[in-house]
Amino acid sequence: MPDRVVTAVNGLQPSSGIERQGPVKRRIGIVGGVGPYASLHFCSEVLRLSGATTDDAYPATVLVAEQLPSRIAHLLGGGASPLPLLLRTVEQLEQAGVDVIAIPSATTHAYRPQLTQAVSVPICDLLAETAAALERNRYRRPLFLATEATVGLGLFEPHLALGTVARYPGPQHQDDIGDFIARVKRGEPIPELRNEFAQWIEQLKIGHEGDPDPDCAVLACTELSMLAPAAAGRTHLIDVTEVLASAVLAP
Repeated sequence: MPDRVVTAVNGLQPSSGIERQGPVKRRIGIVGGVGPYASLHFCSEVLRLSGATTDDAYPATVLVAEQLPSRIAHLLGGGASPLPLLLRTVEQLEQAGVDVIAIPSATTHAYRPQLTQAVSVPICDLLAETAAALERNRYRRPLFLATEATVGLGLFEPHLALGTVARYPGPQHQDDIGDFIARVKRGEPIPELRNEFAQWIEQLKIGHEGDPDPDCAVLACTELSMLAPAAAGRTHLIDVTEVLASAVLAP
C-alpha cells in the first residue's frame, strides 16, 4: 500500500496523507523567495506537519527571502544568475544558527551542489527525498509536473530507483503547467486556481496507445503544491512540498 505521501486528486477540502510528526526541537532554515508564495506555503506545511499544538512546541524557523532572479530564465540561458544571492542566503541562515536548511523549490536544486559547499549546515535534498517517496510507494511510472527548466535538465532522474522511468507532459500540457505556476506567482486566488487545476489534471492524458499510463503524478514545482487537490479521485499525487517538509521534520 502507498505510504505517507499519497494524496488523491479532485476535491475541495485540504487533506494530507503524511502522518504528523512529534514536537521538533531543531531550528529549520528556509531559503525564501523561490518563489515567495511557495516559500510561505512550505513554512505553513512545516508548522502543520510538526504535530505541535502550543506556541512553544512549534519548530523554530528562520526564513531569509532575497529578491532572486528567475532560476528558470538563468538555467535556460537567458537571465542573470541567482547564485550569488542564494549563497548569501544560506550563509545568513548558517549564521542564524539553523540545524538544517530547506530550499522549497525543485528548480533551485540545480544550484544545491554549490550551496552545500558554501556552508557546513546540511541542506535537505528535495530531489532525493522525492525519489525515496516514489520508491516507498512503489511507483515506477511517475509523471513529473514541473518547470520547463526542471524538465529540460532532468533534475529528478539521477535520483530515481532502478526501474523507475520518468514521464513528462507534451508541449501543450507543459505550457499549461507554466501558466499555472505563473498565475500562482502573480497572486491569483488559490481556491479558484485549485479547482481549475483539479479539472485539468483529471483530464490529462499522457503516453501513446499501448503504453501503460503513469501510476502517479508528481507535483514537482512548489507553486503547484499550493494547488494540490485533496479528496478522492483517480490520480495519485506526490507533493514535493509535503515531502520536503516531512524530511526536515524527521529526527
